Amino acid sequence: MNEIQESSETVTEFRLSKKKFMLNLIKLIPKMKKIRKKAEEILLETEPSKLKVEAPTSETIQKDLDDICKGPHRRIGTEEAHEIENFLVRKCKELGLESVRKEPVDVINWSATNWKLTISTEREEIEVPCFYVLNTGFTPENGIVAPLVYIGTGQEKDFKKIDVSDKIVVADIEFPTLPLGKLIKLAKLFYVSDPSNLIDDTTELILTFVLSNFPPQALGGKRREDSMYWRAFDRGALGLILILRDYPSNINSHWGPYDGVMKPIPALYVGKYDGVRVRELAQEENAQCTIILEGFKEASVAHNIWGILPGNSEEMIMISSHHDSAFKGASEDGTGVAMVLAQLRAWSNVPKEERPRSLLFCLSAGHLYGGIGAETFARKYKDTLLKNVLVDVNLEHMCAKEVIEDPETHNFKITNNLSMGALFISRNENLVAPVIKVCRDYNIEKMLLIPDNFFATPPIGEAGHFATQADLKVIHWIRSPYYLLTAEDTLDKIDVDKLHSTAQCVSDLIISLMDIPREYY
Repeated sequence: MNEIQESSETVTEFRLSKKKFMLNLIKLIPKMKKIRKKAEEILLETEPSKLKVEAPTSETIQKDLDDICKGPHRRIGTEEAHEIENFLVRKCKELGLESVRKEPVDVINWSATNWKLTISTEREEIEVPCFYVLNTGFTPENGIVAPLVYIGTGQEKDFKKIDVSDKIVVADIEFPTLPLGKLIKLAKLFYVSDPSNLIDDTTELILTFVLSNFPPQALGGKRREDSMYWRAFDRGALGLILILRDYPSNINSHWGPYDGVMKPIPALYVGKYDGVRVRELAQEENAQCTIILEGFKEASVAHNIWGILPGNSEEMIMISSHHDSAFKGASEDGTGVAMVLAQLRAWSNVPKEERPRSLLFCLSAGHLYGGIGAETFARKYKDTLLKNVLVDVNLEHMCAKEVIEDPETHNFKITNNLSMGALFISRNENLVAPVIKVCRDYNIEKMLLIPDNFFATPPIGEAGHFATQADLKVIHWIRSPYYLLTAEDTLDKIDVDKLHSTAQCVSDLIISLMDIPREYY
């Protein structure tokens, strides 16, 4: 199978830009105020629904979550991924989903089997803890040996000063910090659900899924010329050592950029604090480096899993998440899958004649492969099946606990709170109103209700692909703990006591969506 080629089709691109964000925000502020006002008026007139749906217990949802996260990972195209796909097909059928589909998507299984980083100077030789950069080039068994050169953050001006040809480049990876507290005060969002008053003017969020100077490219799209990786490659570098400079810990197991693009030269990540020493060594005269990154690439397949729970109408509410993960993936996205199954459990117990609309359940493959599963599904069905979808309720990183960096150990330290989250909502007061209501009813913690295009991009996450490729309206629930995309995304970081109430919150939201006339969507 050929590697993914550039496509002539419209691609979904999450290109974050501070300038575009601020210009977009200026336009959004008055719109958000207007929608918020209309949503509050709608809430005053809304009558309670007669339909009652009981979400599963926390223990039931936790059991599903444990089963989903049994393996070491669910990486696309691997045997572990195929096992979870088969499990989900069985589970969906068991829970009453009719005609469950398992549809293939061609991918490349890129797997690393051995990696190592050694740096030597005239005085010493040290082995540095490291982790491989996904989808980069493999080395021979003995690795690549070359001089080190440090190029800062790898901007165009940095490369003009330094010759990197036939060298191994050391660069700092930048992760932006969002001043949430100040932003909330400025922007007057749809709603801020913060019953414990944990958000104040000083609240900030490091966007650990955004590698500013090593951005992903859109699946099948053009390569990013603003990437320090391609700048190094174009100038003849043999490999890269990337320091996770702004990460809130010394972790190195970052899974990204996860764009599904196969890259030519090897690269390794090192943690922020280990990187201090690497940076020093790279600037010593005659420093040499050995990079080892062995593995294989092979043609493989992944599967989207979906089915319909019929109701009294062909109009549908879509409930979705993605089933792949880089590691254990308790939050990313074991909880998302478990919450989709929780809704299937809940709604399959409601007689068909009492379900005003049908429900489309979709568990897509390859979120961590440029969203290839969602892209494929949306493109395939945008003119048929998805024409009947009124809104996609996409669930990701549910009940994920907050972590901070322990100043003594530089490891993650779990707090008593949930991580910061956002609900991206299409700009429609009839959708915003029921989301505000359920957040109030269930005291949802640290959740920002914002427009779908808040960052001047599609909604961040799986829903962005459905919104772009099939023009679906979305309600996209997502949290952003710092351990996402790392080996630290484990079951102990899920607040299992909140699984039931969160699932019930989603069920109540779907009840409201069932009652909204189509013309109001």
